[in-house]
Amino acid sequence: MLVLIEKVVHNWYMVKLMCLQLPQLLQTELAMHRGYKDSWHQQLRTSCHQLKLRLRQMPPYGRGLLLVSALFCCFVVYRILVYTFITDISYHTESSNCPACYGTRMCRRIHETRVHGVEAFHYINSIVNVKNVYFGRLNGLELVFKKLAHTDELERVDTYLCRGGFSQCMRGSSNNNQLCVIPPSDSFQLSCDMTQAVANISSRLTGPVSVSDVIGLSDAMQCPSPRLVRRMVHRYRERGEFVDEHGLSVSEKFSLLYTLAVNPEPLILQMFPHGEKWPFPAYIGACGRIIAEDYAGVPLRDYFYADWRIRMKLALRLLHIADQLTDNSAGYKLYFSDISLDNYSVQKDSLEVTINDAENILIVDEQLLAEDKNPGYDEPHHSVYDYCEHGNNCLTIDVVSLCSKTQSDFNYYALCKSLLSSSGDHDQGMTGGLLHSLPASLKQSQTIKSLADECAKPPPNKDRFVIKDELILVLESVIKSLTPATESF
Repeated sequence: MLVLIEKVVHNWYMVKLMCLQLPQLLQTELAMHRGYKDSWHQQLRTSCHQLKLRLRQMPPYGRGLLLVSALFCCFVVYRILVYTFITDISYHTESSNCPACYGTRMCRRIHETRVHGVEAFHYINSIVNVKNVYFGRLNGLELVFKKLAHTDELERVDTYLCRGGFSQCMRGSSNNNQLCVIPPSDSFQLSCDMTQAVANISSRLTGPVSVSDVIGLSDAMQCPSPRLVRRMVHRYRERGEFVDEHGLSVSEKFSLLYTLAVNPEPLILQMFPHGEKWPFPAYIGACGRIIAEDYAGVPLRDYFYADWRIRMKLALRLLHIADQLTDNSAGYKLYFSDISLDNYSVQKDSLEVTINDAENILIVDEQLLAEDKNPGYDEPHHSVYDYCEHGNNCLTIDVVSLCSKTQSDFNYYALCKSLLSSSGDHDQGMTGGLLHSLPASLKQSQTIKSLADECAKPPPNKDRFVIKDELILVLESVIKSLTPATESF
């Protein structure tokens, strides 16, 4: 074995020596044969040929060890880059575009923030980080930084601002809701003076933010109420010290509406804050076109193959989140339609679960429906199982029904269909739902799987609200029965 290692090391040294000497050989050749443009090509071919012969002379096991050594070296270099190279997140803020941005309250602290890992390399990041999500620290606090959209989506909104269509939507001309829809990126390309475009739109932003200003700007504002708009404005943390009688300056109104149009997540985090026990990360602040949120843990995906007892606790927490979004003391229904293993985060120590991507949440004001008392408003809405063409995990959301009913089982349907039931179909071979592979020794195993499947697709004689209550009771019973010995996994 020692002889084999010695041969591999010797061959690796020869290859390394040849690679190090190659530039010097080329320079010597160029100096000696200046004016003969083909000579250095010949030298390069000769050197490469010798290198190829060296590799061929190595035994197969030697080449294998050489490959392993090279991969190991690459891994070491990668880890060094991840843990030693940091950068200033201000590179990504694009604050010069404000007020066409998410806010500025965090800009005075943004230079204290450091992003770690491969995010420090701007060129590489532009290729591999298409989601524009970064991880870093501020005063020892782990944070997540988001641009809230892909680069081409942000450019698309800018183009719309330049065309002036966005200003019509902002001014409340929502009789035609298509004015509020951001067109595809290939529908038009226009370069303009963004400063002038923002100034033109800002000049028309008079009066307080109203329902007509925000309706249709995002999923969250499909059916906004005056109470919801007041809550959003009152809790908007990007406001400055000097505001007009309407509560926001013109620039702040512009930023609020811009945020709604791009991605309402930061506004949802402010309206329903983590400090009030809502299942979202804590909102830290914004600077330009980047926001900071508290780091909420690893993706739920990381727990898909965890011990069944852990997965059962996570399933129960997910059902409790669905309960809270559906029925809460604030009087709002929050319907979450983008259910996936990547859109939930889990704290490793406490197993606390939060929604880390709140872009696709429809907000309905239950109090407004109760006040208006339109026909059928208090009749429960039951979601119909969706047989989707593009996979088992797609969901169709009936906005009209959800906006007109004080009660809907949509959150339970979306959760069970996408994550808990056996119909949950995920990439990378993750099939069978989060409650897969329960042990045969668990007497409630079949009951849990049946209830999860029925929650996704109820039989004709059962109500989804009843099914989810039964599933919660069974999960709570099993978890409660776990002794300290059985929980030490």
